Amino acid sequence: AGYYGDYVFDRVLKVDVNKTFTGMAKSPTEASGTASNTTTAVDRTNLAYGKHLQDAEWFTNAAFLALNIWDRFDIFCTLGASNGYFKASSAAFNLVGLIGLTGTDFNNQLPNVAFTQGVVEFYTDTIFSWSVGARGALWECGCATLGAEFQYAQSNPKIEMLNITSSPAQFVIPKPRGYKGASSNFPLPINAGTEAATDTKSATLKFHEWQVGLALSYRLNRLIPYIGVNWS
Repeated sequence: AGYYGDYVFDRVLKVDVNKTFTGMAKSPTEASGTASNTTTAVDRTNLAYGKHLQDAEWFTNAAFLALNIWDRFDIFCTLGASNGYFKASSAAFNLVGLIGLTGTDFNNQLPNVAFTQGVVEFYTDTIFSWSVGARGALWECGCATLGAEFQYAQSNPKIEMLNITSSPAQFVIPKPRGYKGASSNFPLPINAGTEAATDTKSATLKFHEWQVGLALSYRLNRLIPYIGVNWS
């Protein structure tokens, strides 16, 4: 048992989304820039697929518990709290809107444009996190040791502050809320994003990570220099 601290100040994370995006109307195609058929949903390519969060910070403080087997292998878990900061292009977040609609009736209208030139950043609150893993010595010869480690971690923090900068608008939303399940499908209620909105839940981030590492060390009296690689 002991303390586990993990402080990541600059990391690139992959966005976990589907290849297609359902529930949007087709892009405006008329020469005038006006939109039509914005109540008819079509399947569109998900611009967030394959994108990455280019600036990610993640901080974890936790208790560490390990079970040693044959003095060669450890099975361990961590229980603690994590919080983070994330920033990326709006294309990685599916920032969408409705452009080119004439008239004032917005009921049942679907978004038809994805904004890719903006920037989205947000901070999370501090919330429970956990991880499990195993590590051990795969090969030993004299003072040299080849070891490997695997770890999986997960946390679902709430978004504390959301800041969006794009060509149509710039705004900051403290403690953003949204819809969940079937109620999150487009079109959203006309009062979405206002204090009159009902059946909303705090916006959360589903953070999960796996990593595999391999390292070679050599004992020199009281010093143990090592070289290793890590993939996650």
